[in-house]
Amino acid sequence: MTKTLDDVLRQCGGFGRFQWFNYVFLVTLEIAASLVSFYYVFGAAEPEHRCRLPTSIWPDDNQFNPTNTTYETCLYENIPLNDHKWDQCHLRNSTYSNESYVTDCSNGWVFDRSVFGYTFTEEASLVCADRSKKSWLSTILQMAGVLIVAIGSLADRFGRKSTIIGTTLLVLIICLILQILMQWTSMSTDTK
Repeated sequence: MTKTLDDVLRQCGGFGRFQWFNYVFLVTLEIAASLVSFYYVFGAAEPEHRCRLPTSIWPDDNQFNPTNTTYETCLYENIPLNDHKWDQCHLRNSTYSNESYVTDCSNGWVFDRSVFGYTFTEEASLVCADRSKKSWLSTILQMAGVLIVAIGSLADRFGRKSTIIGTTLLVLIICLILQILMQWTSMSTDTK
């Protein structure tokens, strides 16, 4: 006599309240983790940016694209070009007559908000020299995936139920930490 999976499930008690609870719990957690992953793509996106001009050169440099020809001329004089685009991380040093001498952006950056709007990358200035710090957010998010490697041996040692509960709580904590880092950081809504 051959047994089917349906026969085994009926013999174990079927798909009852306990199974529904665990199913909803695990699916809800995975949906939350996928939303965090999806948010990372846009929240940590790196929009086009350039160095902010010193206030002695242009007092209110907060527009990525120039608004008039004087502003545009000032940008071309002070920011080097790379492939017909402004250099994202360097500014010409005005104290030297040599145009090839550049310095890092000491006044911050101006971001193009036409594609992504206001991002976490802009708020935390995770560009140029600090670009590598953005990978820490991704690392925290991907730590949940590393659990898959260890989950089998943990289930053998501590039991399936304890492993599922512990792993689920750990993934939940990782997702909460990532949300705190990316959403609850104070960000203004001033999108000039």
